[in-house]
Amino acid sequence: MQPDSRQLVTLKSQLAVLSRTISKLQRELEPPAPRPPSARAAHSIAPGYRLYGQDFAARNGNDILASVLRHFAELEPEFPERFCEAARRLGRSRRYVGRSPQEVYPNKPKLWASTVEFAPDWYVGTNENNETKLKLLRSACRMLGLRFGADLQVRM
Repeated sequence: MQPDSRQLVTLKSQLAVLSRTISKLQRELEPPAPRPPSARAAHSIAPGYRLYGQDFAARNGNDILASVLRHFAELEPEFPERFCEAARRLGRSRRYVGRSPQEVYPNKPKLWASTVEFAPDWYVGTNENNETKLKLLRSACRMLGLRFGADLQVRM
């Protein structure tokens, strides 16, 4: 028994309706595509960092810089001295790191309070913009053979 042309047209239209319905149901089952974060959402992300897969909270860039440097000093006892030498080569005439606040900010007593001790008798200046802090952290990672952005991820 062969179908007539009207039956064939009817079956094809039913098949088209079924195909559209199946496609719609499949789309509804798929998870929604992730949206890129808006500028507002990006600012709502709390500052902090991830070191070797472990998350650490921080209040701001100063806390991140000091805390990361403390971790590095604990990992390698020679880190503060080596980092002091590496920080000297970052393009500024003054130091970012020193044995005292006076060494970090010479002849600027008002800025001495803007230093943080990250290892015994080693200080880092925090009166810097976040870009400079990131530059210091990149340098520290390079010096230790870590990958900035992989081994250390920073949210400022």
